[in-house]
Formats: sequence, structure tokens, C-alpha cells
Amino acid sequence: MLTQSFFKLFPPPKFLNIPYAGLDICEDAVRCIEYSHGRKGLTINRYITKVLPPGIIESGHIKDEKVLVETIKKVAGELKISVAKASLPEERMYLFKTEVPDAYEEDIRQNIEFKLEENVPLPASESVFFFDLIPHNALSIETKNTKFASVSVAPHDLISTYLSVIQKAGITVLSFEIQAKAIARALVSPNSTETQIITYIMKKKTGIYIVCGGVVCFTSTVAWGHSTILESKDMVNTASDLKKEISKVYGYWVEHGGGTNISRIILVGKGSLSAGLASHCSPDPRIPVEIGQIWQNAFSGENYIPPISYEDSLDYAVAAGLALPS
Repeated sequence: MLTQSFFKLFPPPKFLNIPYAGLDICEDAVRCIEYSHGRKGLTINRYITKVLPPGIIESGHIKDEKVLVETIKKVAGELKISVAKASLPEERMYLFKTEVPDAYEEDIRQNIEFKLEENVPLPASESVFFFDLIPHNALSIETKNTKFASVSVAPHDLISTYLSVIQKAGITVLSFEIQAKAIARALVSPNSTETQIITYIMKKKTGIYIVCGGVVCFTSTVAWGHSTILESKDMVNTASDLKKEISKVYGYWVEHGGGTNISRIILVGKGSLSAGLASHCSPDPRIPVEIGQIWQNAFSGENYIPPISYEDSLDYAVAAGLALPS
């Protein structure tokens, strides 16, 4: 029987604190990273990318389980990993922000459970949810005896399907997490109080996420990706298309976000390095656009040179975040 613990990242007891990898399963590839602990802190112990043929996964739906199992099995065999924290596709997840009582965790959980069917098109009995509390100092509105939570909801069948595939490949799953939250863990400082837009450029689609105080509060996926850039003959117009999508998310947050200002836009994914893209995709000239630093919460580049090039690292954002110690 599925439990909330499959969806909740939690630190295991010290005697169970065994090494685990970050396993990112997306439409174009399976990517995996495992860190190791040394005298200088974290270093990259193992990593790999296995490209998937087109059509194996579409919009988060697994279309060819056999090929996906074999691909993950190759990852597990070549890296010699048996335990991982894995990603879930953002397109099949639901996420909403809600006000909750300033109470014990179980009371907050019950409060959210009563609100589930008001916010997602799923019966509570068929869903699994987890919530993150948004830090008070990241909000511009005053709250008394209440807090705000970002709630992630997954259908039971989604978790069951991905769990089955990964287990058939010989990997034990410690927990699942939405891709956007894993990326935020890699890119955003743990003590951040800023509100930022993370734009994750994948092969054929792009995820646009609002992160407030380190907590993902809004996600959107659009049919615009690295392949769009490669096929383009006019980068200005191509960047303008992405700018329109970011502007929609930005406009939503201005109207519904509770008054916090967007401090920056962070681009990630190999496509973010395309010439001219960063300088043309901000919806407001006062909001700077930066390329993400994937390893900033793992190690310092001054003390350790990772074996993955900077360009390639931008595609490892999900796996890098999943692999970080909780």
C-alpha cells in the first residue's frame, strides 16, 4: 500500500544512512548522479546519461515500459547503484498554494486533505500529497495564526507505475519528488527568502517554476524546448516566444502571489546557453536573467573540479538536486 512517505523526502536514521543516487527519468533521457562524502565535502562519485528513443515517455505517460526498464537497468548496472531518490513528471502532478493553521504537522495535513478536491481533479482516496511550508520571511503579507503551504499532489497510479518500473530495474526507491522541487534544491540557497522564476529548458518542452523562499509554488510546462532553438533561424523571435510564456507566469504571480517581487530568472538546461536567449527572455528589464549554477549547494568550484562540463551539467539539474543529502 502506498504511503505518504514515498512522496516525502526525509532523512533516514544514521544506521540506515546508506548512499543513494538521484535518478531523473524524463522524456529524452535517464540521468543519474551519486555524490560521495570526502574530507572536502561532497564530490561526484558516479554519473551517467542514457538517451531514450522518441516515444518511450510522452507527457509523463510511460508508453514502452520494457525499454524504460532496460534503460534504467543499464544505468544501475554501469553505475553499480541499488538505491535512489527518483523524479516524477511535472505534467502529471498537481501543485497549489493554500493557507493552513499554524499548528502541528498532522493538523496541517488534515486541513490540506479537506481541501484537496477543491484544488485538484482527483478524489483524495486516489491521490498522495506532500506539503512544504513557505517561510514567513519570504512572504510580504502578514499572517497571524496561519501559514502558507505549497502542496504537491500525485495520482496513486502515477507513483505505482514509476515505482514498478524502477523496482523491475533493480533499484530501491527511497522517495519520489516532482522535478521542479529537485531543481530548486540544486539551484536555490537553503536560506533564500527571494522569489525567483526557474526556467528549465528540456529537449522539446520547458518548465517554468516560481520558487518562493526555496519552496516551489507554481509550475507550468510549455511546448518550447532546445529543439525549438536548434531549428530556429531567428533567435530574437525564438526568445520572444519563451518570453511570452515567462510573462504569463510572471503576470499570474503579480496578481496571485501575495505581493512578493520576482528577484531574478534562472535558466537551466543546455539550451539556456544559446547565444542571445538570456538577454531577450525577461518580462521586465529590471529582472535579471542568470544561467543556473548546478553545484552551488553541493560543493565549491574553488576546491573541487567536477568531471561533468559546465554545459553538460545544466541538463543534470534534476538528478543533482535529488542526490543532495536531505
